[in-house]
Amino acid sequence: MIKIKSAVASNVGNVRSNNEDNFFLNGKTLEESIKETLMVEDEVSVGLFAVCDGMGGEESGEIASAIAVNTLNKFYEKELEQESSFTEMINLYSEEANAQICTEIEKNDGKRMGTTFAILYIKDKVAHAYNIGDSRIYLFRDKKLKQISQDHTRIKNLLEMGILTEEKAKTHPERHILTQHLGIFPEEMIIEVFSAEPVTVMDGDVFLLCSDGLSDMVSDSEIEAIMNHEKNPKDVAEKLIDKALSNGGKDNVTVIVSEIEEIVGLIKRTLTKYKFISIKE
Repeated sequence: MIKIKSAVASNVGNVRSNNEDNFFLNGKTLEESIKETLMVEDEVSVGLFAVCDGMGGEESGEIASAIAVNTLNKFYEKELEQESSFTEMINLYSEEANAQICTEIEKNDGKRMGTTFAILYIKDKVAHAYNIGDSRIYLFRDKKLKQISQDHTRIKNLLEMGILTEEKAKTHPERHILTQHLGIFPEEMIIEVFSAEPVTVMDGDVFLLCSDGLSDMVSDSEIEAIMNHEKNPKDVAEKLIDKALSNGGKDNVTVIVSEIEEIVGLIKRTLTKYKFISIKE
């Protein structure tokens, strides 16, 4: 059995008036933008985590990201009850969440809304990472940070074709244009979930999930330095939020930090509130 020690933090940022991000942490999601933080320790073999970055302005982005995490919760409960393979269900999840968001678009006279998602699923000491859009998943191992998700952006395509350099991509005016997200009608495009190579987890592995409010404001080298300096998920999450805000905080920012420890023991769950977010069961 493995122990998954996690912390999640979310902040509206320095510019936006509302938080369109949401998250999923073993059944817990963002309820409102009251600034609190959640700390969870689970001595279990299964963990499901997600960060969703809504878009659409006003309350539309919040609706889309809420649909994404609430739909994920249904699949999470099904996996727990039936011991189904979430890997097999991920496409069904994305199709259902996408359909619900498209229905919401139709209800709102065609006003577009959407959301990204980055999902980390850990079971039997194996971590599976999935994403749509530009919310990211990193693995921190042996003091090194590595992105294991794949950005679905127009800039990513240009980088792969060698048309742009990494330096120019950082300031390119189209760097936030997504090529994949939830909230696309089937006749427009068939969305395709990126599935990373499974990772066999090791003692001390730390996974970071984040919205682009972090990755746009804080470089990978700065993230790596913080993760090398801080010793537990709560402190890492807090420092990452602080760094994003001090670097400009131009967007909502949400992070989940999950540390892996291999153990043998009974199930135990401890919840402790800190600052930054509000949660609901």
